[in-house]
Amino acid sequence: MAKKRVKFHERGVHDDIKYSGPLSFQSFQILGWSCIVITVVMVLIKTGMRLNPEDMKRFATFNEVISYIAELSLPFLLMANFARILNNTEGFKKQLIRNGGAMAAIFIVFMIFFNRYVVGTVGLLLKDPKEAYPLVMTSFYGVSPRGFFCFNIFVDLFLCTLVMLFLNARPTKIFTGKKIYIFRAFTLIPIAYEVASIILKGKAAAGSILLPSWVFPLLTVKPPMTFLVFVILAVYIKTRELRYCRHGNTHEDYQAFLKTNRNAWNFSVFAAIILFVAGVIDLILGILLIAGQAGSAEALDAMMESEKALKNSIAMSIGFGKAACLIIFAPIMLLFNYTKIPKNKTVGMLIPVAGIVLIALLGVQGIYQLVAIAPIPKMDGAKLGEVLTTVFSMMAGQ
Repeated sequence: MAKKRVKFHERGVHDDIKYSGPLSFQSFQILGWSCIVITVVMVLIKTGMRLNPEDMKRFATFNEVISYIAELSLPFLLMANFARILNNTEGFKKQLIRNGGAMAAIFIVFMIFFNRYVVGTVGLLLKDPKEAYPLVMTSFYGVSPRGFFCFNIFVDLFLCTLVMLFLNARPTKIFTGKKIYIFRAFTLIPIAYEVASIILKGKAAAGSILLPSWVFPLLTVKPPMTFLVFVILAVYIKTRELRYCRHGNTHEDYQAFLKTNRNAWNFSVFAAIILFVAGVIDLILGILLIAGQAGSAEALDAMMESEKALKNSIAMSIGFGKAACLIIFAPIMLLFNYTKIPKNKTVGMLIPVAGIVLIALLGVQGIYQLVAIAPIPKMDGAKLGEVLTTVFSMMAGQ
């Protein structure tokens, strides 16, 4: 006689499984920041290939490989955030402050750097400083067919945290009773922001609009499919709670069930399947959109042969076709256990600091290497000595 299958809502802490994935949220945090560091390496290599194509062409294949790894930064960091929320290791408030604060800090730093040191420096060279900003933006649009560049990954993290907040938080004031449905409806706010960002990037890439510089640090960075996957996982967690509590279990019972190895494994398997399917769909969707933009077989062949034309296509500019990395990320989820708590919590606080320091060091060393390979005419030693003497004299106030 077949053994009776135990239903989902009958599970609890009393019948947990032994398997526990070896990777914790801290492991994913380290891997996520490592991918961000790899992104900096990728940018430096690309710059070097433009400055000196002959000497840097040996890095072309390597750069192509690490570009896929670099795209994994957001999935790793999103899952790390997911684990913190599910474990109640820190509330929504801390995550919102951390991700929102980092997003705002990058926005402020960019605006200061761009307006004072880029536009300001150009203004010093012009008779009319008011012409500086239009001149800088015209030059940017001339070299960037997409019409924008996005770099603030904390915009994505902040939006995903908001989705989890509005779907899973249990307000004790104002939004209580039936008003909770109004609070849940606020989930549409981060979704609307994501959609607006996609539309703006699409119109900019199509040449329909010219985005001002202050919009750049507010644009989402990662592919839309990655955000969609996160929304699906957030809804999955919420619907499981509703199903679990529908049969007489309490919210406290569900919170205890969330911390079991069984539920962690169920989540990992579901997430792996969704990630794999999303990666395949995004790859197919990207190809279809690129083919639609090309309009003809000849134009499509020409676009596929030109790496620059392909990357600047509207579909790729928006992010469609770039989530194929989720196919690689899917099996890694089977090694993940969001219930695993790191022994040393201090390490978690130091990971972003270490990542930022490493990025700064790479930037400094990268600039040095770029100058070394750049086709800059060599100066006579005596002439360079005169220049250095003048500079040092000015610095010393002599």
